Amino acid sequence: MSVSDYERARKLGLQSYRHEVTRGRYPYLPALEEMVSGLPAMKEEAVGVCEIPIYLVCGTLTKGRQEAFAKNYMPILPEDSEFAAKWIHLLGYQQSEGISDPVTACEFMGRFYIQEGNKRVSVLKYLEQPDIPADVTRILLPDDNSSKEAKIYREFLAFFECTGIYGIYFSGEGYYAKLAGLFGMTLGERWPDDAVLSLKSEFFTFSRLYAEHCGGNSALTYGDAFMIYAGTFTPGSLLDDSDDEIRGKLGQIWPGHVGLLERLKKFCGF
Repeated sequence: MSVSDYERARKLGLQSYRHEVTRGRYPYLPALEEMVSGLPAMKEEAVGVCEIPIYLVCGTLTKGRQEAFAKNYMPILPEDSEFAAKWIHLLGYQQSEGISDPVTACEFMGRFYIQEGNKRVSVLKYLEQPDIPADVTRILLPDDNSSKEAKIYREFLAFFECTGIYGIYFSGEGYYAKLAGLFGMTLGERWPDDAVLSLKSEFFTFSRLYAEHCGGNSALTYGDAFMIYAGTFTPGSLLDDSDDEIRGKLGQIWPGHVGLLERLKKFCGF
């Protein structure tokens, strides 16, 4: 692989770095250990090896090498560094063989922080790969945390136990049970493989076209928007409709973003 790939990736990293600095924000990858320092000790549980959405990987576990990357996970060290040579080698391996070794990651509140494998994440983000294999350990919130975010996250954990799906997140309580009902399922039992695959496929298709429709600037989480779409049109239609048909339906229910949260709450009966 040529140095030009690293130069392009580094340019993206330096753009992100300058963007954060000019706004007075920390320009490097966040480190989970620093984020949770001072909090009560939290339990851990092994999730195991699974495919995780790469857009949910947002930082490192420890400080270590975090300053080798900008906040968008693009490299920022010079092209003649040993780090750059290793990055270029990984890129070449991905394009010729495919990276199959899982990274080691901690999941906290639905986001992932890498313990080992940050360069692999950087390369796959550069190549815009949707997923990455990861050996995941989950860090659990204390049982006495009763914040809204904690309650929603615990509902996500019940959904995850049934589906093993990461990436579908809601802004309010009760939505996971509503989503399960739309697909004729519950949160009390493991979903059949075909139901899981159907939901993942529908959500992936919806997210891709919804991001295009709203220009990446959504007033809702993609889960919230997906709930409205799935409740407005027949569940399963995302697998049958063409991209243009889906774009047309998006245009029917999203002429703008005014009142969408209220519409979602009304639709879900809250």
